[in-house]
Amino acid sequence: MRNIFILLTIVFLSFLIGCAVSPVTGKRELMLFSDSQEIELGKNSDPDIRWEFGGMYNDSQLNAYVNSIGQKVASVSQRNNIQYHFAVVDTSVLNAFALPGGYVYITRGLLAKIDNEAQLAAVLGHEIAHINARHSVKNIQSALGFQLMMVVVDGLVSGSERYDKWRGAIRLTSSVAFSTVSLGYSRSDEFQADELGTSYATKAGYDPEGMIQLLELLKSLHDREPSAVEVFFMSHPKSSDRIVAVNKQISQSLAGQNKGIFNKNVYDSKLDDLKKAQKAYEICDKANEYRLQGKYQEALSGYNEALKIRKIHQAYYGIGSVYSAQNKHNQAIDEYKRALNINPNFIFAYNNMGISYMAMGRNNEAVSAFKEAIKIYENYGDAHAYLGETYYNLKQYTEAVKSLEIAVSLNPKHQRAHTNLGLAYEATGNKEKAIQEYEIAIQVAPKEKHTDIARQRLTELKKPA
Repeated sequence: MRNIFILLTIVFLSFLIGCAVSPVTGKRELMLFSDSQEIELGKNSDPDIRWEFGGMYNDSQLNAYVNSIGQKVASVSQRNNIQYHFAVVDTSVLNAFALPGGYVYITRGLLAKIDNEAQLAAVLGHEIAHINARHSVKNIQSALGFQLMMVVVDGLVSGSERYDKWRGAIRLTSSVAFSTVSLGYSRSDEFQADELGTSYATKAGYDPEGMIQLLELLKSLHDREPSAVEVFFMSHPKSSDRIVAVNKQISQSLAGQNKGIFNKNVYDSKLDDLKKAQKAYEICDKANEYRLQGKYQEALSGYNEALKIRKIHQAYYGIGSVYSAQNKHNQAIDEYKRALNINPNFIFAYNNMGISYMAMGRNNEAVSAFKEAIKIYENYGDAHAYLGETYYNLKQYTEAVKSLEIAVSLNPKHQRAHTNLGLAYEATGNKEKAIQEYEIAIQVAPKEKHTDIARQRLTELKKPA
């Protein structure tokens, strides 16, 4: 009873303290996060979200260009006191989204479809609006509630002394942030983001018709090829309704204003290289589908066709993945190295290269490859899991335990990591923890082949003395 009273008291005090004035509406609203905590939430989630979409697009000039447009639009928003970060993520999926605290993303695929700078300003303005109205942080707040508030208040800061302790909580927060922005906002939130985004883009000097053009483009793409924009439309109202609402806004609140710019020529020049390479990416995407279906010859043909158009790291990585699946590990490693020559930060190539080294018994080289992946993305759960497994193979059991503990904290459902952590605990003489890990492995994935090892060891450890 006392604990319930304390909890209710904390929640009540949080309500009193957490009531803040919305910078958009001027009304008071319940907000459990201060601006600094919201920014920290976005900062901690940013690397995880980037790698969910393949990492940053490997073109610094294009990223700088998108950032310049985003900064211009953000500077006229209500929350122009926070620092904004704009990133192009490397996927053909048509999407744009935002994290709390000023983190905005647009995909390579959507950039290739957009026709001018006013449209780019409109889509970035829409995402900036979600941040200004605190739509995403309010959704995350609802999803995690008191648990997340206490974690943030406890000083969840990347690089702090307590970071390893809270690493799993940070990853959980990132996962919730990702699912929240993926599932989308309420209908009213989306309409508000359109209205604010149109206003921001107009104040930044762009023609408000850019938003209409953007929505009409997305509608036409959806009508012709629904799967192409399926992700985007999962989280947005019908484009036709949005077009009506923005047209009404332009005719009323924006009527009489000077027409802004579209900057089509500038946009075309900045996007020329990406649009030329887009065909290669599309062919590579199709080849990935063949590879995942086990149609390796068709996949290889596709990757090589893509490479004739443009030397993209995804194609070399795909070829390496085919060779790995065929146990041609030396050839696979050569392809992963080619991918890394083009994009030295492509963590998936390092990880797969490590797996190939491990399969050939070249464990020291495997350790180096996994460490390179983790150096780039410290919350890469699979790399930690395989690094731990490699340490186990090298009989470096203490190091194996450390890496595998991180792996299961990042992904509590990583069955292979739980099994291998059980083996590492056994090797260090910790029978009790080994039993716990084997039981978790069986519970998480009872039908997986690797779980048989956990089942066998569990039976052995539970035998009467």
